Amino acid sequence: MEIQNTTPAATENAPLTPEKRAELQKQLAERMEEVRARTKEAQEAMGQGKGRLRLEKPIQSGDEEITELVYDFTEMTGVEYTDAMDSDQNAVGTYRITYRQALALFAKAAAKQTERLDMQDILSKIGVTDAVEATQLATLFFNASTRAGRLRISKK
Repeated sequence: MEIQNTTPAATENAPLTPEKRAELQKQLAERMEEVRARTKEAQEAMGQGKGRLRLEKPIQSGDEEITELVYDFTEMTGVEYTDAMDSDQNAVGTYRITYRQALALFAKAAAKQTERLDMQDILSKIGVTDAVEATQLATLFFNASTRAGRLRISKK
């Protein structure tokens, strides 16, 4: 019985057979397709983070009535994200976004796009049905971004 040396040094110098080359090309093609799919999913997740929320109950800002909020989660910085997420002191150690965090995340993203309002204005003046929608938008973005982020993490 012949024992083959399969250490990395021994296999590096072994001749590459046509079968082995075809197998490696197939593996490479599969890996590239997987990367393309992950990239597409990540792009779709990021695309979900922009839009307009038409308010059922307008927000008053001085003499102006604001009827829609433009939001863009992708324009937020890491510090703005963590500030919004830290707004719920009861969310210590959880692995999901709370309603309070989601609303704060939306308010931070919308305030960044709306000169006349800041995060606190939106949090204190947004109507309940608008808050429900805003919370859903932020939660969807958070979950999609988390999923997309996991896809970008290399296991090697």
